This record gives sequence, C-alpha cells and structure tokens, in this order.
Amino acid sequence: MDARTLAGRLDDPSGFATVMKGMFRSGKAKKAHAVWRAARRRGVFETVELRFSTHESFGYAVMAFSVDGPLALRTQETLAAQAERFPLGTVRYESVMYSSLLPLGWHPRSYDPNDHTINATGDPFPGVYVFVAVTSPKGADRPLVVHVNADGKDYIYPVPGDRLR
Repeated sequence: MDARTLAGRLDDPSGFATVMKGMFRSGKAKKAHAVWRAARRRGVFETVELRFSTHESFGYAVMAFSVDGPLALRTQETLAAQAERFPLGTVRYESVMYSSLLPLGWHPRSYDPNDHTINATGDPFPGVYVFVAVTSPKGADRPLVVHVNADGKDYIYPVPGDRLR
C-alpha cells in the first residue's frame, strides 16, 4: 500500500485499526482517527532510515521524513551523519514504541523537550522531522509515517511494513 492509498483509508475510523497492532487497537484507532480528523494539516509520508542499531532483542531506527515532498539526498546524508554520532544509549533512551498516533517528542520517561536531541536534528530543515522508533531487530521496516498537526502539536505514527500488505 502506498502513502496516498493509506491516507485515503484513514478518513474512515476503521482505517487506523488496520495498521495498528495490539489488544487495544480499536480504542487507539478511534482516538487516532479523532486527532486525524481534527488536524489542520495531515498526511502520510515516506520515511528514510538514517541509522539502525540493535541491542538485545530490539531494533532502534532513527528515521526522517519530509512533509514537503521527498527528502533531499543532501539532507538525508547530513541527518544520517548526525544520527551516527549519537551513542546507542541516547538512541535507546529517546526511542518510542509507537502503537498509536503520539505527539512527536513525547516520551514515557521524560516530558522535557530538551531531552530529545535526536528529534532536534531535523529542526534546521523546514518540514523535516526526525524520530526514533523501537522495531524488530531484523530492521527498521517503517516505510510510511502518519503525520498530523493538531492543536499546535505534531503527532506521528510510523506504520509497520507488515501492516501495509
């Protein structure tokens, strides 16, 4: 499924349920759909893997996307070089298990946006967002990301590749 097809499906409340995992996906899907519908800007975008690391039984993917079209190669290279500079501990600390549409920069262990240095690497590039997702140790596999801007906040949900088939 491509970005345009997925975006069209998200206009229906059941659209989120098809791409979310877990026991409580119906409740998460309803909440995500409400944020999607209330958003002043929303879309589904292709992601770019900047870095992938493993630790024990988890994968950690530093990813980026642009809401203004494909991410320029020069920007990808710059962000990838910056992502490689972070110690694995920082990558693990700033990672989030995205099971729903969550505020970008939100973190279960910290509410201080200054604690999210990896996300901030996208700030110099207008329309570019960087995030860290917990994934399978086999690879990043988050080819698309749902992004909305609602109530002055950015929300994202990196969609697992196996949910797009």
